[in-house]
Amino acid sequence: MKGKGKRYPEEFKRQIIKEVEETGNATLVARRHDLVHGIVTRWVRESKKENEQ
Repeated sequence: MKGKGKRYPEEFKRQIIKEVEETGNATLVARRHDLVHGIVTRWVRESKKENEQ
């Protein structure tokens, strides 16, 4: 059963994804913004999927 985690605004997610693309380092960006690495990589993966469609 998945719990409801913190919700982040779309604009914030886009900024994080942009930073990952610029730096090529999701771990660094996650640390910089005090986020869990897994959520950052998921946002990037989901963004790539959306852009392929």
